Amino acid sequence: MTIKSKRKKFVKHIIKYNVLDYFIPRLRRLYKRLGILDVMDNCFYWIAWKLCNWAFTKGRLWSGDSTHEANVPQTGAGIFIANHSHALDPFISACRINRKVHWVSKIENYYLPFFRPILQSSGSIPIRRGESDQNAMRLIRKELSQGEFVGMFPEGTRTRNGYLGRFHTGAARLCLEFQIPYIPVGVVGSYKSKIGDKIDVHVGRARYPPKGMKDNYENAKWFAEQMRQDILRLSGAVPDPQYVKAKAVNAKVEEIPTAVSTPSITKMH
Repeated sequence: MTIKSKRKKFVKHIIKYNVLDYFIPRLRRLYKRLGILDVMDNCFYWIAWKLCNWAFTKGRLWSGDSTHEANVPQTGAGIFIANHSHALDPFISACRINRKVHWVSKIENYYLPFFRPILQSSGSIPIRRGESDQNAMRLIRKELSQGEFVGMFPEGTRTRNGYLGRFHTGAARLCLEFQIPYIPVGVVGSYKSKIGDKIDVHVGRARYPPKGMKDNYENAKWFAEQMRQDILRLSGAVPDPQYVKAKAVNAKVEEIPTAVSTPSITKMH
């Protein structure tokens, strides 16, 4: 075995058996027995927030600007949405606003070294993709009913080609169900970015669902398209040509749901 292969094997061993994966779950169990788990998790989140904010604004790891952070409501529940083209997008976007974001993260991330304790301690919500995950929906509804922010990537996964793809209706359905706004965030420059690259974050205005709009699939589909248009505008991303072609072939021109009057469509706060 060469020195290079030995070094690589050693690094993999250190990552697999890192101290965070061992100690943090045990600390969290102790905190739970003492009744201070929520307090300590909240402290962890804001310490991590400060570190990420420094790294993406003042540090030399990444650089970039952020605009219109004041668009974020300081009270009340909301769905925090963004385009997704890099593993760091949750950190890049959430560290620019002064609200805690409970990110919805695929269950596979909880089996990665380092990630599981960080995700658990930061208040993220695991979800099983491709199936009806009732436990994840219960946790999401719990956070929203308590006036918290839940973070979601409506595309459902990271882009593989740099384009902005189709938006799923999950985030839109939650907005309709709870009559809460979504806060669109455009992340610019993160696709295939490396340390030192410039990544900008643009926060859009909170958009509420039209008053009286019912929670059904057609309305959610229409509202999800509003989300997508907002993200396109903020991120400057290019729509996925395959999605655009499929939409043109298989769907009629989207119209405002008939149950909603025109003046209430663009209610912005």
